[in-house]
Amino acid sequence: MYRLIGAELFKLRKRPMTKILAAVLAGIMVVFYLLLFAVSRVNLPAGPGATHDQVGELLGLPVALPFALGLLSSFGSVLAVILTASAMGSEYNWRTIRNAVVSSESRTKLLAAKLVAAGIFILAGMVMGLVAGMIMSLITSAIGGYSFDFGFATGSYLWDQFLQFWRTYYVLLPYVLFAFMFSVVGRSAMPGIALGIGIFFLEAIVTGLMSLAGGWIARIPDYLPGANVRALNALSDLPSGFTMGGGGPATQLPDAVQAALILAAYDILFLAIAFYFFRKRDVTG
Repeated sequence: MYRLIGAELFKLRKRPMTKILAAVLAGIMVVFYLLLFAVSRVNLPAGPGATHDQVGELLGLPVALPFALGLLSSFGSVLAVILTASAMGSEYNWRTIRNAVVSSESRTKLLAAKLVAAGIFILAGMVMGLVAGMIMSLITSAIGGYSFDFGFATGSYLWDQFLQFWRTYYVLLPYVLFAFMFSVVGRSAMPGIALGIGIFFLEAIVTGLMSLAGGWIARIPDYLPGANVRALNALSDLPSGFTMGGGGPATQLPDAVQAALILAAYDILFLAIAFYFFRKRDVTG
């Protein structure tokens, strides 16, 4: 098993796609902070949502970690979907899947090794995103005249951010496993990437229509991934008016424990389908 995981880590490390996704992630952090800094310098009229002062808060050091994690839970999900679907689907596209199966101990272990390797790279990407966010926060604090006081970094604050880091990783999993499942079912990276990214936009549209329908239909979005992702992301320490991750209308969010259990159920379902199809079907037929 360790040999298989090592091989999958080597493949991901050597693929240009991995480096491109890492560069895109760093670029997203840089662009967002620069855009926020530009907005904070402009006198905006009062309106609904985040205020001008709250935009400035996002540039300060106390909000650097939760804001970076918020970006990772939304835009990072898309990059994680592409990485995971490519890790599995590219074997089909390159016609190397049969060789991989023959040289592995079992199909189950091969699929598990691919998931573990992708999970490790996603964790590494999250750490890189946090570092990029912290660096950009230092830069915007310097040029924006914000305080460099690190008194906010108490044990309680660091523990909260540690928990939010793992909550962010947790809310990525349903979308990642959804994409992984369809890369196996579709025997290609493209179904996984297209459907994994498409669910962000489709879910927002569908849940909006369901909410307008009223009755029991309006309660269905509470059991879809988006609302439960938002419920866990709402535990982050961001200024009011800012929410990250998960599509759909702003409604009453589910309980955090319920949200965690529902997302776990989706994870198990997507994993079960992926492993079933990979074990029962011919890999190239």
